[in-house]
Amino acid sequence: MWVKATQREWQAGPYAEEGVRCHDCHMPRAKGHSAQMAAEAMIAQHLFHGAHDPGKLAGAVELRMHPEVREVAYDDGVVTLKVQLFNAKAGHKIPTGSVEDRIVWLHVTANDAEGREYHLPVDAKGFEGEEYTIAADVLAYQDMGIALDRPDFPGVARDGVPVGDRIFRMPYFDPQGRMTIQQWNTASFGVDYRLGPRQTRIETFTWELPDDVAAGRVAFEAVLSYKRVVPAVAELLNVPADETETVVINQATTWVEIYD
Repeated sequence: MWVKATQREWQAGPYAEEGVRCHDCHMPRAKGHSAQMAAEAMIAQHLFHGAHDPGKLAGAVELRMHPEVREVAYDDGVVTLKVQLFNAKAGHKIPTGSVEDRIVWLHVTANDAEGREYHLPVDAKGFEGEEYTIAADVLAYQDMGIALDRPDFPGVARDGVPVGDRIFRMPYFDPQGRMTIQQWNTASFGVDYRLGPRQTRIETFTWELPDDVAAGRVAFEAVLSYKRVVPAVAELLNVPADETETVVINQATTWVEIYD
């Protein structure tokens, strides 16, 4: 199983065809000296910026959000939002590398004219395996019991992000068909719902106005975030805090006017 396939993702994408190589992005060129006695030239900087660098992650995915209708009557009762996500920066899929550990998710909220906040779950699209791409309150990773020598290990929280958020991932499955983070125990892959190079995904959020929403302007915010390790797994294995921080990749805002 190609449990780490970043190079293959690049090879299958548009940048390989254009001759843009991995180190063109991860080792950008600038004026410098390759040795003390060397003349100044444009040389590759040995930076290797990637998943551990917030500056590299920032803006890797462009985010746009708009409502289908800008003004909504209270009696109509529904606001529909579209969120566009475009992998504008990476020559591979997002997330990549240790995909079994990585989690990228989209969280959308509404704030009404009186300051009340509401969470908007994503609309399901109905494709096979989609249940792994929408955050849920379920357990997974039971096969960690092998390494822990606990045959009855019940697993830990699969996602650790707000229920209903869209997750961009490709699940790994063990021989028993259970979601795993153990690369060595991977027998198959699930749906690949990541963001490919120059790929756009559009997510829809249909919000039925709650009874207590205030008339006036409602502000919406979409935040795309990234974690290198699933939260419950990190807690179980005592992963260092700097490896479990949440990094905001991008965010977008829009508004709708609610009138009586």
